[in-house]
Amino acid sequence: MPTREHADVVTGRGHPSLRMRFVCAWLAATRTKRILGDDESTEADRRRNRRRGPAAVPRRLRRTHDVIVHDRAGLRCAEIGVRGRRPERTIVYLHGGAYINPVVVQHWDLMAALAAENDARVIAPFYPLAPEGTAATVVPALLDLQLRLTEESGAAPVWAGDSAGGGLALATAMRLRDEGLPLPRHLVLFAPWLDVGLTNPGVADVVARDPTLDVAGLRYAGRLWAGALPVDSPQVSPGRGDPRGLPPTTVVVGTRDIFLADCRDFAARVRAAGVDIALLEGAGGFHVYPAVTFLPESAEARRLVTARLNAPDPKE
Repeated sequence: MPTREHADVVTGRGHPSLRMRFVCAWLAATRTKRILGDDESTEADRRRNRRRGPAAVPRRLRRTHDVIVHDRAGLRCAEIGVRGRRPERTIVYLHGGAYINPVVVQHWDLMAALAAENDARVIAPFYPLAPEGTAATVVPALLDLQLRLTEESGAAPVWAGDSAGGGLALATAMRLRDEGLPLPRHLVLFAPWLDVGLTNPGVADVVARDPTLDVAGLRYAGRLWAGALPVDSPQVSPGRGDPRGLPPTTVVVGTRDIFLADCRDFAARVRAAGVDIALLEGAGGFHVYPAVTFLPESAEARRLVTARLNAPDPKE
């Protein structure tokens, strides 16, 4: 495992597991990539998913975890914890979905695993989705949540998220830093969406191999999230922001994910800024593969997260 001082790329499995290859093939056979192929299909899918609403908590998880939904700092939040266990830390988890789609079952699976493996309560805000919610309106609400949680426990929570949620967690941390407010203890970013404009030339090298994501639909969703802000604003595309002064950060991304190039470039910039960062590249991994919790690669990624969260902080 990496040390906490200027951690580098973490070597994972040398080749994808049979399960990983099977799931990639199954995903490639679904309609997800075709839906994201143009603006109209993406908008129609957004409307369908909004009508369905967030996925219900799976019954299997309710046998081992307590899940309550309540308001915190003006945001509707789910709180997930292992039944009968007193949590030792708080993890704020921001779900993905291109800023336009609600929670899916895999998000519940990953949040439950993070709670169990890190002696944590996981607080998951159901933040307003685009176009009603935008970066300019949601980030300030998350600042209030950070202040409320830090005040309640006397310790800063970990902030985590996947895809759009990972980008939102990073944008929130940058805004907290800029305003001199308490930072997250750690950032855990699963395939974060760092540039909603997808301008990195490296995107073209991976897009044909990515089984679920396509550029046109994502750019459309990114414009909805940007609202009145430019799409290259750091509040919208935090990979374009200044990485100095960020908290320790862990990034996990698959090698078949079109966000791979942005994650690599971001990790290099963060490292050059003197911030403690670890980057795990999952061989053959699709977008947010850690959310498919039965994959050996997912377990490997979560072990890295646990090791990083449990490493001693040299500042303390």
